[in-house]
Amino acid sequence: MENLNRTAKMQHFIRKHSAADFEIRPLTADASSRKYYRAFFAGGATAVVMDDEGCRCRTREFVELSDFLRSRGVYVPAVTAKDFDNGFLLLEDLGDLTVTKALTADNEMTLYQKAGEAIAKIAAIRERPQCAGELSRRRIIDDVRLFTQWYFPMAAGFPLPDDAEKEFLEIFERLSEMAFRVPQRLVLWDYHIDNIMLPPGHADCAVIDFQDAMWGPLTYDIVSLLAADRRAASPQVIAAVKDSFFAALENVRRQDFEDSFAFLSMYRHLRVLGRFTTLSMVNQKERYLQYVPQTWQMLEQALAYPKLAEMRQWLERRMPQELRRLPARKPIKQAMVMAAGRGTRMQNLTDDCPKPLIRVGNRALIDYNFDRLKEANIRNIVVNLCYKGEMIREHLLSVHPDFEIRFSEEAEALETGGGVKKALPLLSDPAFFVINSDVFYIDRGYKPALWRMIDAWDENKYDILLLLQKLEDVCGDRGIGDYRIDRNGAPERNAAKTAGFPYMFGGVSIVSRKIFDGIESEKFSLRDLFDVAQSRGKLGFVVNEAEFFHVGTPAALEAAEIKIHRHK
Repeated sequence: MENLNRTAKMQHFIRKHSAADFEIRPLTADASSRKYYRAFFAGGATAVVMDDEGCRCRTREFVELSDFLRSRGVYVPAVTAKDFDNGFLLLEDLGDLTVTKALTADNEMTLYQKAGEAIAKIAAIRERPQCAGELSRRRIIDDVRLFTQWYFPMAAGFPLPDDAEKEFLEIFERLSEMAFRVPQRLVLWDYHIDNIMLPPGHADCAVIDFQDAMWGPLTYDIVSLLAADRRAASPQVIAAVKDSFFAALENVRRQDFEDSFAFLSMYRHLRVLGRFTTLSMVNQKERYLQYVPQTWQMLEQALAYPKLAEMRQWLERRMPQELRRLPARKPIKQAMVMAAGRGTRMQNLTDDCPKPLIRVGNRALIDYNFDRLKEANIRNIVVNLCYKGEMIREHLLSVHPDFEIRFSEEAEALETGGGVKKALPLLSDPAFFVINSDVFYIDRGYKPALWRMIDAWDENKYDILLLLQKLEDVCGDRGIGDYRIDRNGAPERNAAKTAGFPYMFGGVSIVSRKIFDGIESEKFSLRDLFDVAQSRGKLGFVVNEAEFFHVGTPAALEAAEIKIHRHK
């Protein structure tokens, strides 16, 4: 549904800066959350409106860098009006003709040379803008985990083993010094032919996407232009534009330039494979999947550089040709949130309020779980209700209208296992998440826990997959520990309640519906099924990388409030 309030704010913003009547039409969106519109004014003038709702896309930096680059002779759109509070910019209209649209076999050399000249002009700038971050070795090494933690598991169908990822990152870090054999300059970061405009009546090309600019190796943007993941320039063009760009540099050895170019080509393609994965799976922009084969082709070409042989050999061992495919999500798209219990340990706090609605950090406990589900694009939810269930129903339908929520009502609480069993007719998938509403966590790992669990799920290997939490990272009720990992790498429950079990069950599991086959009991704990899966060797686990809150008592609630307040 159109956001009418947002449209009204945009119209108000434009009217503040133009007395002429106008009409707004949407333009094509990019990979970010920004939206673009063209304003057509009476009399024939036009302008582009950038809409950064939520102010997440460095709007202030865009303005600062526009002024910085224009003052140094680089053609970028002028900012004619700004409203940082609401996330609106009014920009010079550069037209619709990108290099991508204009490109033909006949003009390829001319257009790429023109784009190369623009980036050479930027490489000659020695001043660093205040808003520019740093494209450091640490940033590059962190970024490449997009490949190991997002692309690899979703293409291969299983997570990359820890030892293999460690080896990959060690190789990558050793090679990364190649990138920094050239001087550091302003790096626009996303300099490719979709972001280079050919404005009517101008000899120079114009750059439109630069708000993420950083200070880093001056070769990065020429790599981004020539070793593109969406369209490869011809070998003749690559050679000619590289030569022209290198000729414009001062005090750079050709071998250092080539080493830096080769490493950054490899880095960019590895990173982009991961980025296309997150865009398609998390942001649901599936059109980016079409570029994965081209990206692999460019990566394989980059890896032919002799000094990158160690990385090429790692990929040949760990990700052979048959695994170099489009990433895909495993079909786990439903969840059950357990909300039927009273929470008697909360004492009088639950006399008038069901435990899932107790507030922590000015939010209901259950809302934190819906946040995590939303991050994993899981919108089909079943919630079981018993104690003060109508209050929970009204809250969820009011606060989370973007979810499809169905309710399983229990006349008396059936415990966790019985609650799931009763709700099975509402859960159509072969496997689904089950989440306790009295736990929540703040992810601090590179990839959110629910996505990691989806990666690890294997219906042939597991009946149940548990999220385990290190006791040392638990705020609230820790207990003595629920699980340890045995010598075979399998989880073992602390049935005897003894010391030496360093993990707590994190209140999140993926459960196969087939494990309920043959169960006649109506009221039982889901823990009983954990034990069944363990006895069959079909209980798996993922260790959570998070600050974890288990709110089961008034004291645990107070501790969570204090810690949440420190986060704000």
